[in-house]
Parts: sequence; structure tokens; C-alpha cells
Amino acid sequence: MELSKKSIWTGRILSGLAIAFLLFDGVMKFFMDKLPPEALEAGKALQWPIELMPTVGTILLSCLVLYVIPRTAILGAVLLTGYLGGAVASHVRVSNPLFSHTLFPIYVAVLIWLGLYLRDKRLNGFLS
Repeated sequence: MELSKKSIWTGRILSGLAIAFLLFDGVMKFFMDKLPPEALEAGKALQWPIELMPTVGTILLSCLVLYVIPRTAILGAVLLTGYLGGAVASHVRVSNPLFSHTLFPIYVAVLIWLGLYLRDKRLNGFLS
């Protein structure tokens, strides 16, 4: 099945939004000591040790690289889904608000998978 140009571009835009957010998040994990106090407080609320953030950022960016490479995009999407599931669990554990915090990683996962579905004929053909 051939994908339309509109579908491909819509998929690229949705994927681009998810990639931009996750890239920003992953890079920021290396600069936790330079963030404003409000951002540090939000991070402390999740009860993750600040010294682990570079490791978490490395994991996120590695998964993101796999997602960006067309040949490994499906593997990257699966790994990012697992990563984002951990983010949901972290928010549930500290009783963060449901729609603004706890479900936000799921919103990003929807962008990841919908964007990939619209731009990747392998996934589109498999699910159609």
C-alpha cells in the first residue's frame, strides 16, 4: 500500500513534535544543576536522585536515535513507549495530577505511534 504525501507529511510533523519534546527533555537531563529552582523542585517531586539524570537522559536519547532512523524507527517507538510507561509510573507513585502530569507521557506516546503509522508503510501495512 502506497502512502499519500499528505499522510507522510502529517506523520513527519507529529513525529517531529514528539522528537522535539523528547530531545529537549533528554538534553536537559545533562544540565540539571543549571536549571531554575522551579524546574528542580518539579524534578525533586518525582523523587529521582539528580545524579541519575544523565543516565536517564542517555537512555532517552539512545531510544530517540533509534526512532529517528527510518530502518529502526519501530524498535525506537517500542523502546520509547517503555520509557514513557516508566514516566507514567513515576507520576502515579507520587500522586501527580492525572491529566496534566500523569497522562502527559501517554500523549507523547500517541504522537510517536500515530506519526510513525502515518509515515511508515511497513507499520501502516501491518496494522491495516
